[in-house]
Amino acid sequence: MSWNDNHHVEREKTKFLTKIGCFFSVVTLGIFVILIVAWFISSSQETQLKVSQSPNKTNSIEIVKKDDFPDPTIVINYDNKSIMKTKIPDKITVEWKNDYEAIVILTKQGREPETVRLKFKQ
Repeated sequence: MSWNDNHHVEREKTKFLTKIGCFFSVVTLGIFVILIVAWFISSSQETQLKVSQSPNKTNSIEIVKKDDFPDPTIVINYDNKSIMKTKIPDKITVEWKNDYEAIVILTKQGREPETVRLKFKQ
C-alpha cells in the first residue's frame, strides 16, 4: 500500500467516525429534549379545591390539591403561610370564628375528621 492509499483510508475512517459522532450527538440531544418536555408536563399541577373568605372579607383561606408524584397532597394557604397535608379528604369544611380565626375540617369517609386551627395576624 502506498502512502496515498493509506492517507485515503485514514481520511475515510475519520469522516465515518465524525458522522457517527454527530449522529449520536443529535440522538442524545433529542432524547434530552424529550425528557425535559415530559418532565415539564408531568410536573406538579395544582387544583384549587376551595376558597373561603372571612365574615367581613378581611382574610381568606385557599385549599389546593397538588398532584405530586407519587402521592398528591393538600396545601392550605392562608396569611402568607401554608400547611401541607398528605391525606386527601372527601369533604372540606371551613368554619370561621371571626375574621382572624378559622377551623378547617378535613373529613375522610370512615375516619375521624382532622381539624386544622388557623390564626391570622390582626
